[in-house]
Amino acid sequence: MPLRSRNQDDYIERLIRQAAEAVRRLRERLTGAASSSAEVVAAARAAQGELLGGEAGLLQQVDAATAAWMVRDAERVRLWAELLRVEAAAHRQGGAADVADRLDARAEALAAAAARLADEG
Repeated sequence: MPLRSRNQDDYIERLIRQAAEAVRRLRERLTGAASSSAEVVAAARAAQGELLGGEAGLLQQVDAATAAWMVRDAERVRLWAELLRVEAAAHRQGGAADVADRLDARAEALAAAAARLADEG
């Protein structure tokens, strides 16, 4: 894997912190009465877009192992999985269990791919 510059590392660390904060905030919104499930879904998708950047659309279309390989950062992939789980919970809360099940399966596959990435180094 090519070495990243310090600026790239700082940028990725900032993205990771922002995504972790988004996961926390969105989970709180799911348990509160002030947010609709549609608002949480929209916010979770926006956070995924920020975390994944310009390749978000492509990453969402490929299988989990390929997506993890393309991202090449276990923590970003793990947080992506967490954001998908939040989105799934919002869909489930809104009555779309089929969509939630699909997102949960994708999140599980991404979490497993993130674990493999972390093990590789």
